[in-house]
Amino acid sequence: MSGYTMHVISHTHWDREWYRTFQGFRIRLVDLVDNLLEILENEPDFKYFNFDGQTIVLEDYLEIRPDKRAIIEKHIKDGRILVGPWYQLNDEFLVSGESTIRSLLIGHRIAKEFGSIMKVGYLPDQFGNISQMPQIFQGFGIDNAIFGRGLQLAGDRKMEFIWESPDSSKVIASLMAFWYNNAQRFPEDTDAAVEYTLNIRDMMKNVSHSDQLLLMNGVDHLEAQPGLSDIISRANKKLGDDKLVHSTMPNYIEALKESIKSSKIELDTIKGELREDRSSSILAGTLSTRMYLKQANERCQTSLEKYSEPASIFAYTLGAKYPQDYMKYTWKLLMHNHPHDSICGCSLDQVHKEMMPRFEQVEQISTELAKRALKTITDNIKTESDSFVVYNPLNWERTDKVCATLDFPIGDPDRGAPKIDPARAFNMIRIRDDKGNEVPFALKSAKNTPITIYAPDKLPLGLWIRRFEIEMLAENIPSCGYKTYSIEKCQSKAGYDGTVAGDLYWDNTLANEFVRLSVRDGNISIERLDMTDEDTIIDIYDNLNIFESVGDIGDEYLHNRPVDNITVASIDINPQISIINRDPISATFKIDMEIEIPECGDRINSTRSTKMVSCPITTYLTVTRGVPRVDVHTIVTNKAKDHRLRVLFPSGIEANTSFADGQFDVLERSIGLPKEYVNGSPFYPQQRWVDVCDDERGLCIINKGLTEYEVYQDEGRTIAVTLLRCVDRISGGGETGGLLLTPEAQCIGEYSFDYAIYPHAGDWQTAEVWKQANQHNVPMMIAQTGAHDGKLPLVYSFLETSHSQLIVSAVKKAEDSNMVVVRFYNTTESDISNAAIKLKGAFDAKLLNLNEEVIGDAAFKDETVTIDSPSKKIITLGFVVE
Repeated sequence: MSGYTMHVISHTHWDREWYRTFQGFRIRLVDLVDNLLEILENEPDFKYFNFDGQTIVLEDYLEIRPDKRAIIEKHIKDGRILVGPWYQLNDEFLVSGESTIRSLLIGHRIAKEFGSIMKVGYLPDQFGNISQMPQIFQGFGIDNAIFGRGLQLAGDRKMEFIWESPDSSKVIASLMAFWYNNAQRFPEDTDAAVEYTLNIRDMMKNVSHSDQLLLMNGVDHLEAQPGLSDIISRANKKLGDDKLVHSTMPNYIEALKESIKSSKIELDTIKGELREDRSSSILAGTLSTRMYLKQANERCQTSLEKYSEPASIFAYTLGAKYPQDYMKYTWKLLMHNHPHDSICGCSLDQVHKEMMPRFEQVEQISTELAKRALKTITDNIKTESDSFVVYNPLNWERTDKVCATLDFPIGDPDRGAPKIDPARAFNMIRIRDDKGNEVPFALKSAKNTPITIYAPDKLPLGLWIRRFEIEMLAENIPSCGYKTYSIEKCQSKAGYDGTVAGDLYWDNTLANEFVRLSVRDGNISIERLDMTDEDTIIDIYDNLNIFESVGDIGDEYLHNRPVDNITVASIDINPQISIINRDPISATFKIDMEIEIPECGDRINSTRSTKMVSCPITTYLTVTRGVPRVDVHTIVTNKAKDHRLRVLFPSGIEANTSFADGQFDVLERSIGLPKEYVNGSPFYPQQRWVDVCDDERGLCIINKGLTEYEVYQDEGRTIAVTLLRCVDRISGGGETGGLLLTPEAQCIGEYSFDYAIYPHAGDWQTAEVWKQANQHNVPMMIAQTGAHDGKLPLVYSFLETSHSQLIVSAVKKAEDSNMVVVRFYNTTESDISNAAIKLKGAFDAKLLNLNEEVIGDAAFKDETVTIDSPSKKIITLGFVVE
């Protein structure tokens, strides 16, 4: 090489909240942008500034300085300020794949409004990168990635390589091996600047394939360096064959691609997720720090992705207005909680206090939008009596338990003191399906109670109602559709009022046609039964749901077990066991125990305290007729500090790998770490499930917002799911002067967790474990209605897919048109030919990219698109509806 071209990228890495609150950092942001605008005005040779790939910073700044919008737009259009492609830099593993797509969707549109989109896959500080990111980038017309974590320079590895997704999508990738501050501040003295530059060159040239090097001039919250252009100009006169250029990341990428092409270098290809953790560089402890944040995020994502968006689209196909503005606002509000320092739980206590109201507001809006959409749907169903609709948000027919609250007026609304009308009073109900067959149910409660009703044209009114809380098995509910059940009022209904025991409980066991659950002396066992002969036991899993506490003297970033650790497990505890529910639909064991845990940790001596505190744990284990899993609800009252609490499930399966649900993917991962990963973390992220299996059988543990698992290298190949990780500082070891304490990260208090145990035949694909995982996490909804005319039948499916391997991740209105966007992916390792996707009411369809741009025609006939669906391929369709 005759010389190196070193691309100097002026930038700031902007953490919206972290060791200061959002408002505290925003004051610094306003100062930063004000100073940047002065530099751009006074130094015409200061060519470029990169805003960290984000657009949310524009909103945050302009809320305070709205008068500066025009000048910012001008600089963006002129290419001096670079923004996008993201809305914000979310952690990739702790949010859904759909959330990552939405950040790019919104980020692209904001950047376009301001004049230009930076088409660089910038991933500066995410704690590892998901396997499908190259495919996601390609879906937005981005053919590159610049990233900071997830891969390290080992052996003869270079910084530049080809990164490939499981579907074979590829991007050229550049690792910032020396971080995004490798040229943080150039010395003003010319000779010092030259020496500084050559040191950076020498550090990078031996690990680069190219004569194009990336120099990142900036770091966290750092303002632009004034006088930089003059420093570069003076240094270039003494650099000989090398040169510095004030540049942009797009310019660097284009120069890198040309350099690789001209030198005829064949780059190595790395496939899948980038989570290499040779030296704790991916900060894996954040997977379980402040688990309550992860649980709240799962609730919000599920509410938006599975309920409010699809239901609003189905209402839209019936003529209702789609709440586009609310959806955009709510998604943005949710994404305010998605940056890596936010959702990872590694910030000040106050930062995370402020996150919870955002989550709550997202749920409030999303729930209301879903209710409104379901009302539109039910109002369009032709019914002949009081009825309720069971709505299934998932794209396959399903059978599962539903819990419904059914209200019936027994008086008239009144502004004063409402009264019960004796002529309208009644005691009981009967339920019939669409064929007129009576449906059994379990009555949980029946009572008269006053409620308040609201109307847009009246003040709030009081009303007496008869309220029934029921539980029933809803069978064969259509894909993305509903089934209507009629209700008859009566005076008595023997047999289904909860006073008669069902046949799911006998001889201290719970059993249905799939599993038999027993609890003896604290030992939970599950037997998988032969469906053709319930007396035949196929598999037995013992010692399930054991709680394990180990010491953790680490911080919000990293788990650090004391050298002199004490491990406490609940296996030797004699709990109190009771049967609290037994009806024809389901039966539930309640297990009460108290586990003695060391009170705290000792960092100085790397031990756990010998003083113990008692932590009550209550677990509810439920078996439901027709459902092949055991649902678990656990409540932990944590009184201990400096520890990690997990729940354990020995699989007893000889396996060297586990399988876990990821973002548009299922990840096969090694059990245990390579020997050279001395300080690596053997635990992994998951979305909805983890499975240990062989060709004959498997044990799947389903979770709701519990984002960390590990499979132990013990004989039983125990699946460990983390419930709590309790620490007291952002980072650091001893009592240093700069230490930021976070006592609320100790998670003292009561926490609840939902998960399920699913023993199955065959491997995860044969068992279609994603079905049970989604059914556990996405309960069916209930909407009550009266008798009225309508154009819809009693049973209906709005959206159907021909293959169960296809998972629908989005049903939404397009950002820039009236098309209905349906996105799905093939979760398995097998290609599917001629997959069919049918949307009722559609009269045309197009193939879209992830940015919702038309990229081709779709084979469309009779409301149905027929398309090949390769393994792990994300496919987006745009349907045109009436």
